[in-house]
Amino acid sequence: MKETKFIEQNQEKWSDIEKMLREDRRDPDKLNDLFIQITDDLSYAHTFYPNRSVRVFLNVLAQQIFHNIYRGRRFPAERLRLFWTDELPRIMWEGRKALFLSFALFIFSFGIGVVSSRINPDFARIVLGDNYVDMTLANIKSGNPMAVYKDSGPLGATAGITANNLFVALRTAIFGVLASIGTVFIMLHNGIMVGAFQYFFIEHGVFWESFLSIWIHGTLEISAIIIAGAAGLVAGSGLLFPGTYRRTQAFQITMRRGLKIFIGIVPIIILAGFFEGFLTRYADTPGFIRAAFIFTSLFFVLWYFVWLPWHKARTESFRPGFLDRELPPTREQAIDFSSIKTVGEIFSDGFTTLVRHPRTTVLGLFATTAAFAAWAFGSSQKSAAQTFRFPDIPYWPFDILSGVGNFFGNEVTPGLYFFQIILLTGVTVAAFRALEQEINTAQRPVFQPRRVLLSVLPLLLLMPGFALGLEYLSGFIGVLVSWAVFPFLSLWAAVIYFETLNPFTALARTRRLIGWGPAMGLGLLAGILNLLFFMFLESPIWDMTLELFSFFVPPAEGAVAAYNTIATTCAAGVLMYFFFLLTVLCGGLQYFSFREVSDAASLREELDLVGQTRKIRGLARE
Repeated sequence: MKETKFIEQNQEKWSDIEKMLREDRRDPDKLNDLFIQITDDLSYAHTFYPNRSVRVFLNVLAQQIFHNIYRGRRFPAERLRLFWTDELPRIMWEGRKALFLSFALFIFSFGIGVVSSRINPDFARIVLGDNYVDMTLANIKSGNPMAVYKDSGPLGATAGITANNLFVALRTAIFGVLASIGTVFIMLHNGIMVGAFQYFFIEHGVFWESFLSIWIHGTLEISAIIIAGAAGLVAGSGLLFPGTYRRTQAFQITMRRGLKIFIGIVPIIILAGFFEGFLTRYADTPGFIRAAFIFTSLFFVLWYFVWLPWHKARTESFRPGFLDRELPPTREQAIDFSSIKTVGEIFSDGFTTLVRHPRTTVLGLFATTAAFAAWAFGSSQKSAAQTFRFPDIPYWPFDILSGVGNFFGNEVTPGLYFFQIILLTGVTVAAFRALEQEINTAQRPVFQPRRVLLSVLPLLLLMPGFALGLEYLSGFIGVLVSWAVFPFLSLWAAVIYFETLNPFTALARTRRLIGWGPAMGLGLLAGILNLLFFMFLESPIWDMTLELFSFFVPPAEGAVAAYNTIATTCAAGVLMYFFFLLTVLCGGLQYFSFREVSDAASLREELDLVGQTRKIRGLARE
């Protein structure tokens, strides 16, 4: 059968299927029958028209039906079981040297904390703070040294402790991106703190009581921190030792392994938080029961993370070669704007665009931040140290985000809000112009100042709410707002820029185009990445970095405070503009993907050409 005849014979059926997929209610049985019909057509097209557009069209249609049928079965139980029984133990075996090094770093720094406490009796106050030391001394004198674990309700304590421990472990693992240096510093800091903490109770004669109480949860908690250190060392090893891979490829492999190790300790951290909130408070429990509980926890950690990987490696019972099979290819080809893409592919294309246009990214981000800092500090009515304040909220790892809310306007810097609008307009235009450079010349929209101004309008609608969420609610809530709203607004801006200049028509078009699952996934990925970068400004590493370059600061009164404020403001500004730029880029890329899902424009153009090309004896020319 000729291709044109095949299309004419089935075109009405395919149109009915597309119409059904656009409906809200779908009959699963009918979808299953349609899937069988489409796969039959696809098999026929694959056999007789392997290089024609109709095969691609049917393949996309079959994928859409498949995802509608199996939407709730994207993560099968078998894959989850294999992760815990095979994949994670194998990664731990491959990273056994990193685990040993993390353990050695912790023991070494633990010893530093003990020795420093013996030499300097006030060392515990330096590490733990005066308030905690004074409170614990009062509890020891009252005969109840573990009273701190009874002050709050078990449920609230469990939630707060678990959240804090998760952030500490994530920070330890994620800072492996700094060639493992960040992880090493955090492990040294944690070990010194634990050593000083434990010696404090030894020094005051309550070691055994503190050991039986603290290590009920501390066994799992400290083990998780050590394993998180191993995750960070594994993640950064690709940059230091790429082997036969390109450095970027090796980093992708090791970063993925490090994140999988972190996922593996999440249940342990949650369980440790439960123990600390509900069990540690019972200090009257007989000692042998608490000791048995501690050694049972230690046995489990050693069994699962040390012995099981060793045993499976010795008996060769690992599933063969899964570690590197998902290594993405080196991307040198142009970005495809005519295909349907996953969240990961859109995110990857966003970074590809950033790398290919460094003037838009690196130079643009630093130039925008420099302009913002110059305006903010140059026109401020107060000193630099008082222009922006980053509050210190105890036990909240993202308190610096609350200070970022002042970047959108405060009482000491006139006109800052409107200046931010100008800066974010430039960032938005730079993002869309970078995407234009990747599009074929014939398909690029005509550059118009009106197009630029209108495309910025949707994103500026979020600025007041985003600023209020950061400054008055909490930094984390403000970022959650951006995760939920930014993907939609960035898609709206892309529709205005690339398709229609009418904002209201573009809004209706955006509502028809958007797929909330992929859009929220993009917002979540961009937001998490931004939060992880902001975690760097919350870490001791940033304090050390400020201290390292503080010798450039002149010895004038208030100079150090001004230096710390300006440096932190500039770093936070770069991260904020980077998040905005990446979100706009992903919004533009998701526009092209969603447009293909909704319209299949490129496929229809190719299908319209069927029968119009030159033929050789009745057959369409390839």
